[in-house]
Amino acid sequence: MSSYVDSVLAEGERIVYRAAISRWKFFLSYFVGNLLLLAGAGVFIANGTQTTQSLVMVAVLLVAGAAVILSAVVRRMTTELVLTDRRIITKRGLISRDTVEMNLSKVESLHVNQSLVGRMLDYGDVTVVGTGASLEPLLGISSPIELRKQIGTVAQGVVAKAGL
Repeated sequence: MSSYVDSVLAEGERIVYRAAISRWKFFLSYFVGNLLLLAGAGVFIANGTQTTQSLVMVAVLLVAGAAVILSAVVRRMTTELVLTDRRIITKRGLISRDTVEMNLSKVESLHVNQSLVGRMLDYGDVTVVGTGASLEPLLGISSPIELRKQIGTVAQGVVAKAGL
């Protein structure tokens, strides 16, 4: 299955940088999901298959834990953030899709927000501000400083080509 971005590239447009959502953004989901899985295993070990009620409880805990983890994985895997030589493209969603594109010639400034933990683990939020509008913040991006550097480099090339 090809990515959304690959399917919308214009003729001659090339991808310069692909950013990804950090796994750390979903740490809480992974933690809660694993706690639910462990709780299900604990109930199974403690009660075994003695009653239908304990089997239902084990099943509910295991399904809930797997659903929480799977949901986080799907959200991470179905989010695309791509910088091309002409624009920035973001896409979120599997069943319903939310896409935003901004021409690089319209980029005015970039904001990178990183907490102390985000700096240590190399993730943060990036907001691209353009003329007239801005992309909604891109939350939990891996290597946000590298993304900012790449956008700055490519945007300067676009401005130089336009002769501005």
